[in-house]
Amino acid sequence: MSSEITPEIDAADVCERLVGITPIYLQNFLQRGSYGLRSSVSPGKVRSKRRLFSPADVYGIALVWLLFESGLRGDPIARILKDVARTKNVNANKAAEILRSEASDYLLVIRAPRRPSKSIADKPYQQVHFMQKVQMASERALVTFLGEDIDRTILVVPVGDKFADIRTRLEILFECEVN
Repeated sequence: MSSEITPEIDAADVCERLVGITPIYLQNFLQRGSYGLRSSVSPGKVRSKRRLFSPADVYGIALVWLLFESGLRGDPIARILKDVARTKNVNANKAAEILRSEASDYLLVIRAPRRPSKSIADKPYQQVHFMQKVQMASERALVTFLGEDIDRTILVVPVGDKFADIRTRLEILFECEVN
């Protein structure tokens, strides 16, 4: 018999047991409001209060951390999150929720390097695709996405394994089934 509860997750658990993000980066992302990340259960603005996160917050933090650790800078991460969430505002939690609901194993990001332009507002080419392991097993899948353009970079981010690992860790940590 499994009971379903909504755990309140401490910042230390996010860093040490669940995501692996360093405390200083977590602090920076939260203070700057980067990528729509926040501690939705308890903001912890006063020193005597702890920051408490929901599981949705943890998945959002994990997605941002995976993209950051993959070598992407702030603007490309924000664009990827907007593309995944299909929103105008950056929302890492919503992007992670969509990836989990689609049962995506990989996030495939195809990018072209910046080129000289007259306007700084010109954004380099970028596409985001969700993929399952079955699709990634075929070499043709990557060639199909690349087409004949060889001036693009492909980044394959293993979101499915990370999210499955977090879910397992949450279930062990709170001794219950977690969504």
